[in-house]
Amino acid sequence: MDLDPRYLEVFFTVCREGGFGRAAAAMHRTQPAISYQIRMLEQQLGTQLVERGRRELLLTPDGKRLREFCERFFGEFGRLAASFSEGIPTYEEPLQIAAVSGFGRYVLFPLLSEPRFSELRYSLRFPTAEEVFEALEEGTCDLGVVYVPRVSRLLRVEPLRREELVLIAPPGFDVSARALQSVKAYESLPFITYDECEYVFGQWFDVLFGKQPATMRSVFHFEELEEVLGTVALGRGVSVVPDHVAAHAVQQGRVKVLRPTSRRVTNAIYGMLRAGAAPHPGVERLIEALRERQAPTRASRR
Repeated sequence: MDLDPRYLEVFFTVCREGGFGRAAAAMHRTQPAISYQIRMLEQQLGTQLVERGRRELLLTPDGKRLREFCERFFGEFGRLAASFSEGIPTYEEPLQIAAVSGFGRYVLFPLLSEPRFSELRYSLRFPTAEEVFEALEEGTCDLGVVYVPRVSRLLRVEPLRREELVLIAPPGFDVSARALQSVKAYESLPFITYDECEYVFGQWFDVLFGKQPATMRSVFHFEELEEVLGTVALGRGVSVVPDHVAAHAVQQGRVKVLRPTSRRVTNAIYGMLRAGAAPHPGVERLIEALRERQAPTRASRR
């Protein structure tokens, strides 16, 4: 294919500026010239990239795919060009990480705070799992961390580690473990819920009992897990959380872990990367460190 790379720059500028007119101003060209070059690019690629007849810029599915390619291409090209300049240090762009909150706050952030990562520049966000995938698809995230991977030719899945999901209760909780061996017993318990808890709760009940409670009484709901731990410690209810979230509170005696059966509910954590993209140098180091840090769960030690 005889593709003129200058057209890619024009297309990427249109995407970045949000329209033909603004792209023309940014590139000091006329709007008809920009429109002509986009049409030529579409002709060379044999597909439509931009929806016509709209006031706002709207990309077709192929246009979105090309925009993602341009983000990777021009980002890598810029870093490569900088590395060729003698005497000018190359400043690595920050590693963009989006992780589900519990794992991000209680595992990723402490790991990134260790001396071995002191020189790594990074941005760490705690969006919902759906927002993690959106960030990956939009090219605004180098590494996403989720509980459930998404199958896509655009994404690469890297298993990171496993965690145990545990039922936590206040120290004075007086219901016996034997009483909790029936799923019906949980219908009357006061639960402390949180954003993204549906998967955690569902997994815990499914593994232990093979079904979910007919009803669940949520007495408090929070966005973050810190408030969940504090409210459980105050004796207001129980909750199900990853073991690493509760570990410090358990050591302090603020909450306790209840195990109604001998089974352990383990859950996998996955790293998600954009397939085909040149990985940020810090990604592989971080993935390796997470795998090294994996402590054997109680289930695996039985």
